[in-house]
Amino acid sequence: MQGTDFEDDIVEKTKIFSIKTQVGKEQNAADLINSRADKSKIKISSILVAPELRGYIFLESYDKERIKEMIKTVSYARNMLEGDVPVEQIEHFLVPASAVAKIAEGDVVEMIAGPFRGETAKVTHIDDAKEEITVELFESVVPIPITVRGEQVRVVKKKEEKKDKEE
Repeated sequence: MQGTDFEDDIVEKTKIFSIKTQVGKEQNAADLINSRADKSKIKISSILVAPELRGYIFLESYDKERIKEMIKTVSYARNMLEGDVPVEQIEHFLVPASAVAKIAEGDVVEMIAGPFRGETAKVTHIDDAKEEITVELFESVVPIPITVRGEQVRVVKKKEEKKDKEE
């Protein structure tokens, strides 16, 4: 019985606010906001810096007005956008993207790490579970399949679609 009384006492839920920052300085702004919040005793549940979303950070907190006042003193933070952001809109930033998600069989890739760095190769197989790809180097005399991690390659050219070949 006492547990339900305690749950009724919770009046306010946290809200997610979006803060406009200087492009390229999102992490610095987040660090400064976090340190200023600690000094001024403002409770911030979380701060999200999404690498794909340049110029913005998301902040989860209770007190919108105190956050607005604090942001004025942070050098890389520009302003706070009006309204709060529903969690559904930023969920996709919370799930890490697969390293091989944007790579397809037949793509031409450049090795950016490992012993074959700088070499170009053709993707022959993709293992989504292990996040590994198998490639065949172009410059090798004998085409030997090499398995590398997805982070070790960069797509240079996408595989041409069948429609383009038929025309």
